[in-house]
Amino acid sequence: MNERLIAFIVFWKLTPRGSNHSVLTEEDLVLIYCIMKKIKVNWIHIFKEHMQKSMRLSDYHFPYVVLISNFLQYFEIDLEEELS
Repeated sequence: MNERLIAFIVFWKLTPRGSNHSVLTEEDLVLIYCIMKKIKVNWIHIFKEHMQKSMRLSDYHFPYVVLISNFLQYFEIDLEEELS
């Protein structure tokens, strides 16, 4: 049960993708293993790589929109003249 819950968190929240949520990737399996064995993970690098991958593939949606919006709002970054 714990493995399934960790897998759900990894591929729905930490590294979201546009489709095929039923198949774990090699990256997902490594992250699950690291979480279960309490191995330190450089999450900034994981998020950065995932965001770059989402920009290259057409079927991916840009991940972490709410998180990035919260950061921008917290640091009071002016977005009034932004186009989108």
